[in-house]
Amino acid sequence: MLKSEIEVAKRTVNTDTVRITLGEVSNMYSSEELNILPDFQRLFRWTNDRKSNFIESILIGIPIPPVFVYENEDGTWELVDGLQRISTVLEFMGVLKDVDTGECLRSRLQKTKYLPSLQDSVWEKKEDGEVQFEKSLQLFFRRARIEFQMLKHPSDTKTKFDLFQRLNRGGAYANEQEVRSCSMVLANKKFTKAIRQLAQSASATSVFQISASQKEKQRDVEYVVRLIAHTFVEYDTSLDVQEFLDSAIVSVLSNQDQDHVIETVSWAIDILNEACGEKALIPSDDAPDGIAGRFSLRALEAIAVGIARNKGSIETLAAPKQFVSDQIEAFWHQPEVPEMSASGLRGTVRLQRTIPFGAQWFTPNA
Repeated sequence: MLKSEIEVAKRTVNTDTVRITLGEVSNMYSSEELNILPDFQRLFRWTNDRKSNFIESILIGIPIPPVFVYENEDGTWELVDGLQRISTVLEFMGVLKDVDTGECLRSRLQKTKYLPSLQDSVWEKKEDGEVQFEKSLQLFFRRARIEFQMLKHPSDTKTKFDLFQRLNRGGAYANEQEVRSCSMVLANKKFTKAIRQLAQSASATSVFQISASQKEKQRDVEYVVRLIAHTFVEYDTSLDVQEFLDSAIVSVLSNQDQDHVIETVSWAIDILNEACGEKALIPSDDAPDGIAGRFSLRALEAIAVGIARNKGSIETLAAPKQFVSDQIEAFWHQPEVPEMSASGLRGTVRLQRTIPFGAQWFTPNA
């Protein structure tokens, strides 16, 4: 049984290993043969101290962990893991392009434990106080090699998504959604763009009460992803919440019709906004004691998902907005609601309460 499972899994993965020079890496990046997703590059957050220490490691010959790439259909490579290392090399060599302006970035090193003379070193001197890397050191650096592990085409889309998630979760990133967004682009760029546009809409910003700082953390995208995942995929109780979101969104991106998905969740968000505005997912002022008057995942899962799942029947009502408004008002007074976010309640348990209740509650004439 295990052997057959291994054989089936291996057939979805086609890999290769190559060692190439940093000069070749620079050339591939400049000629767009090595791509770094803009969303991924925005996660480049190493401090100058870490950058300098990494350059030091290359110069003194300390082994560098392999970098993972995905081979696209056109033969170009997509960086999957190794962002901090590759970006540090490209930035030091002065070829890493700013995501927003397209300008080439450059770094100025600081002294390190073994190479204190790295202080103020740059690839090419442009300002006073900078110390240019001499030609012999540039050649040595360009000829240093790094190992690339390649997931070759035609490995399937889900394999590419899973690899990115495994390699990048728990890294130097702020939250799960930042990594999930990058892997979503790898799975289906066009669909992901539509999801992001929906998340940035005025209706979504109002309904989900998104602040500027939350946008920076991609909380707006996360909420729309949650809405999509729970609307179109039944929760698998064997998975924790983040694992389910990863699995569900790649399933939707790979198997669901984009127009239908976007239309459904857009409709749900719009009718919430039209019916209740920014208070759509906020408990009413007369809600029972113990229900905090702020946005919560409980409200997203029970109310927003419940409405999205019942789109077909709600929109045929004579007054759909009034139905939504009335049901939301009554929702907060149901005895089951406080138990959906009791102190210490695990997300996995909460989902088993919120999703079924919301789907039933927002079914007309249920």
